[in-house]
Amino acid sequence: MIARGLMLGILATLSACSEERAHSPVEREVIEGREIAMPFARTFRVVERDGYRVVDLKASVIGWGGAAVGEEQFQRLVLVPHGGRLPALDGDLEGATVIRTPVRRIASNTGYHEAMTKVLGINDRLVAVGGVKSYDDALRARVRRGEVWQIGYGWHRPPEMDALVAAKPDVLLMSMGDMKNLGAKPRIEALGIPIVPIFLDNEPDYMGRVDYVRLIGMLTGKEAEADRFADIVAANVDGLKKAAAAQPQRSLISAWFAGRDRWNPVIRNADAKLLRDANGRNLFEGPDDPGRDSFNKVSTEELIRRGASADCWIIRDSHSAPFADTAILRRFKAYRDDCLFAADGMHKPDADAFDYYEMAVIRPDWVLGDIVRMLHPPLRSEPFRYIRPDTKVPR
Repeated sequence: MIARGLMLGILATLSACSEERAHSPVEREVIEGREIAMPFARTFRVVERDGYRVVDLKASVIGWGGAAVGEEQFQRLVLVPHGGRLPALDGDLEGATVIRTPVRRIASNTGYHEAMTKVLGINDRLVAVGGVKSYDDALRARVRRGEVWQIGYGWHRPPEMDALVAAKPDVLLMSMGDMKNLGAKPRIEALGIPIVPIFLDNEPDYMGRVDYVRLIGMLTGKEAEADRFADIVAANVDGLKKAAAAQPQRSLISAWFAGRDRWNPVIRNADAKLLRDANGRNLFEGPDDPGRDSFNKVSTEELIRRGASADCWIIRDSHSAPFADTAILRRFKAYRDDCLFAADGMHKPDADAFDYYEMAVIRPDWVLGDIVRMLHPPLRSEPFRYIRPDTKVPR
C-alpha cells in the first residue's frame, strides 16, 4: 500500500502539469494516418501509422438527466506493440498517452466494461473492477475471494486510489459519469496508470457503443473476435429493423417514475433511436443532442397530456419509485390495453446485479428485439429478455 500522505504529495506536484497537457491545442489537431473504420462511433477515431496506432477520444461529461458539464474532454492514445519502437512524442503526438499492446492487466470502473471483456474472452485479465455487483457469477466469485481488487463504481465517485495502485493495471477503462471522475483523471495519470476514457453514453447511435468493443479488441489483441461480435450484432439489428418496418407503426413512451410527481421519459439520442428502429412512434421524441442525456424530468400532468394515447409504455426499470395511483394509470391507453412493460429482466437479486447495465449495453440487438416484440405481437417468436411484461403495477 502507498501511504495516503505520500500519494497526495505526489499528486499535488504532478496534477497541474497533467491538466495543462490534457488541454494542449496540439492534441486537438486532426491526426493524420490510415483511418481504421469505425462504422458507427462518433466519440473516437483510430488511425494507423508505421508500427503504431493513434486513438483520439472526445466527448463531454453529461450530467445524469441533464446537460454537458464543463468543456469537452479530449484524450490522445498511442498504441504501440510490446517490443515495437516508440515514436517520438512530439509534434502531433506531444502529450499523448502511450499504451503498450496487448494489455494484460485491466482495471474497470463500470459494469459494461466487464461485458466487453467477457465477449472477447478476457475476463481473466481484469485485476480491478467496481465491486461485487457483476452479473457474471465467475467474475463476482473472484472479486469476493479477493482475487480482483474493488475500486468502486464510477457512477458518482472516482476510483479508490489505494486499491487501483495495488492492482497494478496496464490500463484503467474509465467511464466519466461524473465531474468527480474527471477531476481524478490527472491524479491517476500522474501515478503512471494510463486511462482509456469510455464515452459510450455520448454515442448518438446505439451501435456506436458496439464499436467500443472494437476499441477494446485493439487494446487487447482481440481485434478479430471484436469484429466478429460487432458484425453479428449489426446483422441482428438489421434483421429486426426490417421485420419491424413491415408491421404497422405503433406509438409508445418509455418513462419511469422518479418520485415527487416527476417522470423520466426517453426523448433523444441512442435510447430514442432504439424505440424508433422498432417502428415505434415515441410520443416524447425530440431532436438528438450529444450535449444532453437521453431523458429529462416531466410532471405527471405533462406525462398524461403527451403520453396518454400511447399504445405501449415501458413504465419501469430498476431505478423506478413505486407508483400505485390507478386513477392516473387508467388514463393511459397502454394501461387499459395491458401493454405495460418493465426494463427489469435478467436480474440476480442476491447479487443486486442487472445484466441490463452490462451485456445489454453492447447487445442493442437483444434490447431492440424486446421492443420489437413488445410493439408487434405477430413477431413474438422468442421470449422477452430485458424488457418484459410488467408485473408490479397495480391492476
